[in-house]
Amino acid sequence: MKVDGLIDKLYAPGVKKMILDTDTFNEEDDQFALSYALLSPDKVDLLSVNAAPFFNGNSTSPEDGMEKSYDEILRILGLVKPAKVPAVYKGSRQFMSSRNEPVESPACDNIINTVLGSDETVYIVTIGAATNVASAILKCPEVAEKAVVIWLGGTAHHIPSAREFNLSGDIFASQVLFDSGVRFVQVPCEGVCTEFVTNLSEMEHFLAGKNDLAEYLLGKMRKVIGYGTGKVIWDVTAVACLVRPDALVMAQVPTPVLTGDHTYAFDNARHHQIYVRKIWRDLLYLDLFNKVASL
Repeated sequence: MKVDGLIDKLYAPGVKKMILDTDTFNEEDDQFALSYALLSPDKVDLLSVNAAPFFNGNSTSPEDGMEKSYDEILRILGLVKPAKVPAVYKGSRQFMSSRNEPVESPACDNIINTVLGSDETVYIVTIGAATNVASAILKCPEVAEKAVVIWLGGTAHHIPSAREFNLSGDIFASQVLFDSGVRFVQVPCEGVCTEFVTNLSEMEHFLAGKNDLAEYLLGKMRKVIGYGTGKVIWDVTAVACLVRPDALVMAQVPTPVLTGDHTYAFDNARHHQIYVRKIWRDLLYLDLFNKVASL
């Protein structure tokens, strides 16, 4: 699908329909991203939240990561207590075993049913392994024709290796995003999101003692960083594509080929994607911290 005009559509006023697909227990940034979406009802209508699989030191398997993420989503909802509570779905219990085989899950079906049932564009913001989203596209190609996928993953295109946790966590799902032709917004990690760094002193200044959500988020950060140490809250940047697009610099570029070696190959004849080149960190952090502190 052509992405012509998509940047203007991201900037257009109005409330955009959104699904958030998140490996919420993977580390500390997903909780901020989910909170940011919930606290921005003037910008997004968060229809549902899908738990995504992950596998690292915080899980014993992709399924365990998904189950822990599901529980963490419910925990954040209990702290925010939004006026409109989004539906929550369990996602894939494993990663894709090939580029052509979807993984069945309630989250996969939720994406299909929501996109096909909407008269408006549904923006699927995925901030983990793209298993749920890619499976929905494979199972129902009409999803690629109607939806927009915003994904935090990979590296900046000038970096020789595309290896990064979300991309490499499910390489087959990542390749589906690059090859399916879905209207695709990529927020790269190394080389772009690495600008979005904060520190414990800054977070304590804005969040300490403000409310239960702020204390919960701050408490998680205190466990992983100390004073004088920087921390990137990666996943907020993908939500910002809808909430604060003015904090991002975006461009339309040919979509690279994602190889099995986790590198990019370039072909100017390929379909286009939207590519986030830069993040204005001050503007975005002020918006995020003020919303969390004002709950």
